Amino acid sequence: FDNTLRSSRNPIQVSLDMRIQHIVHRELSRAVNEFFAIGAAGIVLDAWTGEVLALVSLPDFDPNYPEKSTESQRFNRATQGVYEVGSTFKIFTTAIALETGVVDLSGGYDATRPIQISRFTIRDFHAKSRWLSVPEIFMYSSNIGAAKMALDIGGKIQRTYLGQLGLLDSLPISLVESGVPMIPNPWRPINTMTIGFGHGIAVSALHLAAGTA
Repeated sequence: FDNTLRSSRNPIQVSLDMRIQHIVHRELSRAVNEFFAIGAAGIVLDAWTGEVLALVSLPDFDPNYPEKSTESQRFNRATQGVYEVGSTFKIFTTAIALETGVVDLSGGYDATRPIQISRFTIRDFHAKSRWLSVPEIFMYSSNIGAAKMALDIGGKIQRTYLGQLGLLDSLPISLVESGVPMIPNPWRPINTMTIGFGHGIAVSALHLAAGTA
């Protein structure tokens, strides 16, 4: 917006709410200090409009003195960095399964044993070692249940839905630093299963927030 700002006397109105921005920055800073974190990101969205009300990436820098900033401070962890976001992706797996009728809330999957596929083993961190209903798979964050659910959905439908949710392309945000998701190619059954619980695909924090909204 540099040219617009230089050629116009009218300010540009952004969607950020400075009160919410301040609160998110303060709380993230506290968390970084408490847990000795190397970085943090926080986003608040209006779920109805998609507008970004607050967006914070730490560590940050004083924009009045950009020459004093480090590469780590300039890196936008909220929009530029892409990560395997893990079990939060089970939100999408469960939603797709319910939306397509692959399973309903009274259905479920056998999570008694880990899944062995090729050289990979899919297991639960807090294993219940029994049949789990769809709500239980979500509640207990079962990787086994999510993987089986994703396999029933199928890679083609999974990819279509994730694309419609905006999780496979860069997002149309008015920032230069917009990360591009890392997705598997080819999209094999093992990818379908691991993506079901948030591994084997990398998206930004903004992708996750927007897709969930």
